[in-house]
Amino acid sequence: MMMSELDKPNAGEWFNFGAPEVAARKLHAATLAQEFNAIPENQADRQEAKAREILGSAGKNLVIHSRFNFDNGKNIHVGDNFLANYNLTVLDVGEVNIGNNVWIGPNTDIYTVNHPLTAAGRRQHLARVEPVNIGNDV
Repeated sequence: MMMSELDKPNAGEWFNFGAPEVAARKLHAATLAQEFNAIPENQADRQEAKAREILGSAGKNLVIHSRFNFDNGKNIHVGDNFLANYNLTVLDVGEVNIGNNVWIGPNTDIYTVNHPLTAAGRRQHLARVEPVNIGNDV
């Protein structure tokens, strides 16, 4: 049985990041990010509700400030007492697991995806993912 380009990252396989199904998921995530980032900072309850819609899971006391960008959203899992300051980008093609009591500073990028180091691999639009795990109290 042949794996789809969306199944390959979870299996640790190289995948084509330009494949239509991968591009569609990224476009959906971009739409959600625009919706989140349009919420005024003085409407923290609305920001939290939208963040919970975006994320795969989140514990209690969730705060994410705007400019929040991501590739999927559902691959991001955060624990209790999570704070992300301004301008967080998470390229969550793979899983991102963040523990309890984690505060992320401004202008932070978290990447699960990497591309080949060879020109031939880059010409094929290949990528591969590794999960990112951040423990408690970071």
